[in-house]
Amino acid sequence: MLLLTFLVYLAMKTFIYLLFTCFISTGAFLAALNGKHPFVLYVVGFGAWAWFLWGLSRRMKKQAKRRQREQQFQDFMRWQMRNFRR
Repeated sequence: MLLLTFLVYLAMKTFIYLLFTCFISTGAFLAALNGKHPFVLYVVGFGAWAWFLWGLSRRMKKQAKRRQREQQFQDFMRWQMRNFRR
């Protein structure tokens, strides 16, 4: 149950970051259409997406590492229970 709650929290957090990224990049790209120097605004738009993907990658790595630690702990506890019964 706790894992499900964490996954919902992570999904909501990712959705909020995605929403902000969409707003920032859309605003930058629309402004680049009428801007005198659109290169800077393209950098802002693509930079927002790069930052979002980099953060998503970091969160996924942390989640995988946490899942691996939990699995190792469960394996250790099973091993302890098997040795305790002998």
